Amino acid sequence: MASLNLQRNSEVFFSTVDIINGAALTAITPSNTWKLEVLAGFAVTSSAATQDITSLESGTSPDRSQQRFNTAINPVDWNFQTYLRPTGAEVGGTAGGTGTGTNASGNVKPIADWFMWQSMVSNTQVATGTTGEQSVWETGRASGAERSGKLRTTTVAATAGSHSTRSNFSTATENHLYFKLDNVVYQVSNATVNQATVDAGIEEIATTTWAGFGTTLKEITGSARDVAISAFGGIKNAGGAAIVANSNAHALSAVGSYHPYNQMNVAGSVATNSFIKNRLSAIEFHHKASASASDEKFTFPVTALSFDYNNNITYLTPEELSALNEPIGQFTGTRAVTGSATMYLRTGDLQSAGFLRNISEDSRTNSAQTSNANLIIGGTTAPYVAFQLDACQFEFPQIATEDIISMSVNFVGQEPTASKGDGGEMTMFVKKTTS
Repeated sequence: MASLNLQRNSEVFFSTVDIINGAALTAITPSNTWKLEVLAGFAVTSSAATQDITSLESGTSPDRSQQRFNTAINPVDWNFQTYLRPTGAEVGGTAGGTGTGTNASGNVKPIADWFMWQSMVSNTQVATGTTGEQSVWETGRASGAERSGKLRTTTVAATAGSHSTRSNFSTATENHLYFKLDNVVYQVSNATVNQATVDAGIEEIATTTWAGFGTTLKEITGSARDVAISAFGGIKNAGGAAIVANSNAHALSAVGSYHPYNQMNVAGSVATNSFIKNRLSAIEFHHKASASASDEKFTFPVTALSFDYNNNITYLTPEELSALNEPIGQFTGTRAVTGSATMYLRTGDLQSAGFLRNISEDSRTNSAQTSNANLIIGGTTAPYVAFQLDACQFEFPQIATEDIISMSVNFVGQEPTASKGDGGEMTMFVKKTTS
């Protein structure tokens, strides 16, 4: 009897390498292939657009038939959830260096899924070839208690350990996702990262829900499957003993290997990446009651906090007759940077009640250029991830009458005046330790 395939034994990998179209095992390295430690509930689906043709005529014996045709393969939909895990690789340097906060590649990679964030916000591919890792993350501050890595959504020139980037791009970068569903391996070809939603429910560990698309979803079979299994682990086509997964965080040029999610080589030694506790999260809002008023800073704890970045990607698919059409390309839409926060209604000018009063008494139709928000997932003591929105438009907060009165507010990140037409809605900061 054929064996069952279990979600518990499933794994997901992200790579620039196209295995199904003949890439060799030697093309796979920790510089271009990464494991994603996903949570239960991930999904990958491929569907088709259909057309029904029906007939209905008069008479005592009419033709009442129906025919259904598959007319096009829709873009592949995928989504999964991962933990936000700071790595400590927050300082740019030269390849092979072992300085404080540096990675062996010389690139800044302060969070385990740095390649996912980059694929979503930047036009720069995360890697070229077998060893050409290309991170666009930057050093926030190189040393001291404020040392961190950062990612900007605007045009940035290359610096030490950081490649050039811009966030105004018409087509998203395309890579490949591998869903190893126990012993069956599927490839999502030309995968794009469309959306990230960070959830900071105070009873949980900080997570990101990733969603995106691809052009095709196909099972990897034959010799290509043996290539995938040799790197990712499992049982080859011929059977026999299971191949041990070949992860390597130390030697980034090791062929037939991938980079693990839970470890990073920092300052010459491999360390475990941190988790972020949502219970410590905080928020900082700045808002002027009017254009001429002085800036007011509101800092308070939250009961719920979320952040969302969306590229609004759409696909083009031909409509030829007598053919099963496939998507031929994708385009980005409006870049949407949004968030929401819920907190208790506390009395005080610089508490949540004062913030509510400030917003409700502001008669301007748009106050984004004099308002900003800093969402600090995990609190001000490392490890944390922070999203700084330098121009932030707040909606009117809503009051909820429960046992403890609370209020919630939605907000939208906009381009600051200084970077109009060039993005800049969000800067992401990541810090692992207090050193």
